[in-house]
Amino acid sequence: MIEVSLIGITHDRLSGLPIIILGNVDENFAIPIWIGEYEAELLETHLLGAVAPRPFPYDLICEMIQALGGELEKVVINDFDNGIYFATIVVRRYDGEVINIDARPSDSINVAVRLGAPIYVTKDVIDRASIVFLDNNPHYTNEQKAEFEELLRYLFEEGEEE
Repeated sequence: MIEVSLIGITHDRLSGLPIIILGNVDENFAIPIWIGEYEAELLETHLLGAVAPRPFPYDLICEMIQALGGELEKVVINDFDNGIYFATIVVRRYDGEVINIDARPSDSINVAVRLGAPIYVTKDVIDRASIVFLDNNPHYTNEQKAEFEELLRYLFEEGEEE
């Protein structure tokens, strides 16, 4: 497993769906995870520091973990099948027992960000679903790098086509 950071949130130009970008600069990869509008909105709201008058669902989940004496140890993006990611929320109970909770990555990331818990991705998921940054990758020609960068711009940049 490799720890990742939330690099950002963007939108897919073709589908309009939000995409969470997770990555690790030292390991030179990023993983795009398409999520729902609601999950993206709640993540963006939290990242902007907005405080809701009443708890949002992810705030409630965090409150429950803490009120029951638990601690969010980590979130693991642990599978990728037919374009769908899977995750596990790992909670340590007050008595030391570790509980693994199956969850969607969008939910897991929302909870992890709120509680400051690390996010990990398994090597298998990285191998099957990551985008390797091309800047210093000697395995690609300059032409291949340019084509890939053009594709990324097309998918993720907003605005009119040239």
